[in-house]
Amino acid sequence: WSKIPEVFRYVVDSTQGTPYGYITAGFPVSSTVDRIDYSNDTATAAPKGPLSSARGYHSATGNTSYGYTFGGWFPGEKSFIDRIDYSNDTATGSPKGYLTANKYGTAAAGTADYGYITGGTPPYLTNVDRIDYSNDTANAVAKGPLAAARRYLGAAGNATHGFFVAGITGSDYFSNINKIDYSNDTATVSVTGNLSLARSHARGAGNSTYGYFGGGLSDGDDHSTVDRVEY
Repeated sequence: WSKIPEVFRYVVDSTQGTPYGYITAGFPVSSTVDRIDYSNDTATAAPKGPLSSARGYHSATGNTSYGYTFGGWFPGEKSFIDRIDYSNDTATGSPKGYLTANKYGTAAAGTADYGYITGGTPPYLTNVDRIDYSNDTANAVAKGPLAAARRYLGAAGNATHGFFVAGITGSDYFSNINKIDYSNDTATVSVTGNLSLARSHARGAGNSTYGYFGGGLSDGDDHSTVDRVEY
């Protein structure tokens, strides 16, 4: 849950620019894009964007030039991809290609060249989609898959691997960590360890060495736990 700013929204997702972070859309269904300035992180976020349409339960990642948002609930699951240009972040997000299917509740991470979008619903998916930033009007291509179907998972990674954690299928919450090796992204994702707590809706961020996954939900309980994964 997030208060950003003066507008109560949840199930948002974010992508990082330099030296800014961007927080996109969320519930109640919104197309809002907020920007935080890392050099003055006590200031209220500044409105930018917006996205090309309102959505929630989407995912996002990007590189140092652009941020991409994927799918979401509109209402109804969607497959569209929007791109934010950091050099002109007051412009409306540009529609680009499409995911391999309509879905929401995904998680995304990637490299300077590619974005990987994992899991989601309906009903519960193992899919891994990859978009190529150098040809971002093309539709995503299928990679992966995850080790097990899930939605509402978290993600972080570095230049060589993506880590996709937790999530839920039916009433079953996951704690396991799925690792994508970008150099062999057609292989089934490997499971490498577990978080300290099974949950869904965890959020991730990190650097080249560690990923941090915080918060989440399991069996009706909200959690404040933060786990650190050493890549």
